[in-house]
Amino acid sequence: MARPASMWLRSCSMAFEFGPASLRVRDDISGLFRREWDRLSRPGGTWTGSERVAIAGAARQARFEAEPSPALIPDAAVEAAARVATAPASIRRPWVERMAAALGNPKYVELVGVVSRLASVDSFHRAMGLPLEPLPDPKPGAPTGDINERARIGAAWVPMEGGASIVYALSLVPEALAAQEDMHGPMYLTYEGMAQIDFVRGLTRAQMELVASRTSAINECFY
Repeated sequence: MARPASMWLRSCSMAFEFGPASLRVRDDISGLFRREWDRLSRPGGTWTGSERVAIAGAARQARFEAEPSPALIPDAAVEAAARVATAPASIRRPWVERMAAALGNPKYVELVGVVSRLASVDSFHRAMGLPLEPLPDPKPGAPTGDINERARIGAAWVPMEGGASIVYALSLVPEALAAQEDMHGPMYLTYEGMAQIDFVRGLTRAQMELVASRTSAINECFY
């Protein structure tokens, strides 16, 4: 059922209270989600807080048939948010180049970061049988303009620093890269932890990789 756009908004300080959950949610996960909502509400490298929340709203509109968000972002951003949220396996280089031409590479990369992290939060809630957390109220301010000038186009479809690797996929926008790394640890493993074959956190490392590979196959990941 579609919800009014105002119902997706909520103060970060009230967010992610998992009392109704049938399983206990680790504190590092609820803390991560609160940090992500705070990040989402604030200006990034290229988008304002209001625009970032509108990008998240466009992604949810496409994925969950929510009410449209206010027209705060260009049509190309709405298209990109919807495609990344609902059909990432269909994305090819010509489409990325068209989005980059319309928005600029930094805006596109930051948008991918916002939508992909939102997908992690929303998918967690759906897996737990919980309603989606309302989006945060945006905070004022201008984008920081912090762009990695060392990033270059290479084998990947957007400028990167450090080679065509998922670890560096968002390196054009430092804030997006740091947010990706912050989410990686609680939701999967820290980058350092990935080197520990005997790592155990509830599941063994082998069990974690089985779940990860099966999820990747279902989602048609090509990495």
